This record gives sequence, structure tokens and C-alpha cells, in this order.
Amino acid sequence: METRNQRLIRELLEEREEPSDTSLRAQSLRRAKANEPPRTMTPFEWEQWYAEHGVPEGHRRGQRKPRRPWWRRLFRRRGNDAS
Repeated sequence: METRNQRLIRELLEEREEPSDTSLRAQSLRRAKANEPPRTMTPFEWEQWYAEHGVPEGHRRGQRKPRRPWWRRLFRRRGNDAS
């Protein structure tokens, strides 16, 4: 949607560019057509979406070794410094 001022500026500068729709509605439609995962949903909606489409690679957690608590790492580091 173009405002009056935008139209006047375009006419004065004689710009020839295609209008682009940057509304949230247009962005969500583009993502839906491209089969991209949505950006924001409630936890219940995410459960439904995962059930229908599966979990995308970007939403999976990697298998990492559990970290030690910070205080154990600190004591281990201090113990190594003293010896």
C-alpha cells in the first residue's frame, strides 16, 4: 500500500520499481509457499506442526556430552594450577 507522499516522491523521481509487499501477511504467505517452518507459534501449535511436518533440522538439538557444573570445572582448574 502506497501513501500519498510516497506516490508523489515516486512521480517526482520517476522511479520505475515494482511495488513490494513487506507486510507480515505477505511474509507468512511466502514462507508457507516455500514450505519453510513458521517463526512464532504457541507450544501447542508447535506440537501440531511437528506432528504434521516433522522436526526441521534447525530445530533439533545436537547430541552433546553433558557439561560438568561450573563449580566442578572451577575446582578442577584451581587444582591443576596449584600442582
